[in-house]
Amino acid sequence: MAEHGPHSAPHESGSRFLLGIDVGQTAVKAVLHDERLRPVAVARRASPVDRPVARHAERSQDALWAAVADAVSEVMATAGVDPNLVAAVGITGHGDGLHLVTAAGAPVGPAITAMDSRAHVEAAELAADPDRLRVVLERSGQLPTPGAAGNLLRWLLRHDPERVEQADAMLFCKDVVRLRLTGEISTDYSDACASFLDVGTATWSAEVLDAYGLPAELLRLLPPINPSGTIVGRVLPAAAASTGLVAGTPVVSGLHDVQASSIGMGALVPGRLALVAGSFSTNGVTTTRPDVDPRWQSRLSITPDLRIAMSTSATASPSFDWTLRLLGVTDATGRDALIAEAAALPPEEQVPLVLPFQSDSPLGAEASATLAGVRDWHTRAHVLRGALEGIVLMHRWHTRALGERFRWDEPIVLGGGLARSPLYVQLVANALRAPVTVVDSEEAGALGAAIVAGVATGLLPSVEQAQHDVVRHAPAVLPTDASAAYWAGVGTAFDELVEAIGPWWRRRGEESSPDGPASERDDRAGVGR
Repeated sequence: MAEHGPHSAPHESGSRFLLGIDVGQTAVKAVLHDERLRPVAVARRASPVDRPVARHAERSQDALWAAVADAVSEVMATAGVDPNLVAAVGITGHGDGLHLVTAAGAPVGPAITAMDSRAHVEAAELAADPDRLRVVLERSGQLPTPGAAGNLLRWLLRHDPERVEQADAMLFCKDVVRLRLTGEISTDYSDACASFLDVGTATWSAEVLDAYGLPAELLRLLPPINPSGTIVGRVLPAAAASTGLVAGTPVVSGLHDVQASSIGMGALVPGRLALVAGSFSTNGVTTTRPDVDPRWQSRLSITPDLRIAMSTSATASPSFDWTLRLLGVTDATGRDALIAEAAALPPEEQVPLVLPFQSDSPLGAEASATLAGVRDWHTRAHVLRGALEGIVLMHRWHTRALGERFRWDEPIVLGGGLARSPLYVQLVANALRAPVTVVDSEEAGALGAAIVAGVATGLLPSVEQAQHDVVRHAPAVLPTDASAAYWAGVGTAFDELVEAIGPWWRRRGEESSPDGPASERDDRAGVGR
């Protein structure tokens, strides 16, 4: 459904516009901005993930493009502006996963998303080889997850080798959308470093490919790399007919959604920490330092000289949505009512402790979600607040690791769907013992993509200046003095529970099937995003 932007104003005749497209794990957003980067119109489309068998999380590339085209078409119609005045298009999308295409741009099988864990065996095999693992970490700047392209390619070579043989290029989510818009096959640095890029030289690495156990001939799949703000193509006539854009409109290379959200949150500045509680818990500090560590990813940004050290896990919305389904909440009205009940509980009242590992865990593939400390007087509100606290505790886990190497300015910037809840914002401030501010934009990713496009066309002077001039934050929320002892206790309980349950997780993992239990086969139809 399209809507006019919350800060939209009548635009001047002849003014130019910037289109930002944000393609997430489960939804697509298109936002048209005016020259002052005010949202003129917004449209959203669901882009559901299919889970045909346990551990698989994929979606049709054609369906993904259809969702994007529908959203763009609607936002252009709602805005009512002359499409000739759209100066450029910027695209951002979720990272990792695997999107295979032919040289002509045709999809080779469905897109595999970052939430897919079919390659958990391949990931475990790599983790068991310290020499190979060291090469991947030191060269690519991160440890691979089951949803990383390298492990997914190994899985395909074992189970569906014809698919790899048919492919001519490996792309990322935003690249597939740009391909449909322009016919151009490439990626940018911020996505490339999620796979086989040597982050020291900013070039594809045969050594990393070999460390994954992949043949050197697969170097043929690795596309050209451009800085995020490079104009790499123009809207094709067929794409123009599907979207309402004008053929020939410039399209920039685009960028990973963490980078785009950081720009849209005003945090792509060295020494700023940005947290996003969306499909993933993303915790990133912008830096120029190349420090690598198993607990975070050292990702190149919009240019190779800028980085985000980000520590992430799929422990935010997936856990929140699962909890809502467990509690029988099926719509936004019920969700908001239950959040209000949770917010009304005394802040220091003990609630169940939740380890939010339904989909993912940085503690190992064998870790699973855990609900502990439940008493007969606990209500649904207690369980929900416990789930929110569990998600917050993962922010604590991730930022505690980053804090061993990096320093950042306060306040911490918070975004993502859960940041719309005042309760969640206060919980984050209390747990991290730091002031937290929320960006005054519900679509920070699309804004960041639009800013990069605007700089590329000369409509904006620089990314840094645009962040300074445009991004606005709500007043900082401070941690309460009374919460210090409570959160010290909750943090200790979290650490103790993780240590105590670790052996059980490992035994349970050894007993389970490589394809995962049938109970993982749910539709993931959440309402918490």
